[in-house]
Amino acid sequence: MPHFFQLKMTSDGTSPHLYHADVEKTREAFLALDEESATVYLTDAAGNPAGGMRMSLHSGDLERSGEQSRDFTESIGAEDFKSLAAHLLMEWQKQGKAPAEVRKFFV
Repeated sequence: MPHFFQLKMTSDGTSPHLYHADVEKTREAFLALDEESATVYLTDAAGNPAGGMRMSLHSGDLERSGEQSRDFTESIGAEDFKSLAAHLLMEWQKQGKAPAEVRKFFV
């Protein structure tokens, strides 16, 4: 699990919302929050699905598929993705809208 991460919305505010993830200032990734399906999934910088990891608010389970963009190198592991996705989904549910930013520090 990361000790620090920041998710910052980089899209225009319409779903799916694109986020830039900075994990401990050493790794970065891009995630999308799809409000209609209540899921978070990995994307490339342009918002195209990539990496094959997805988490649903309804199940809370990490889903992996064999699909992976040819140009995408997975920059975060499954545990980091689960933490990022879970916190993003919880903030979305808590606020009732896509958060502009999510920051978490773990001691």
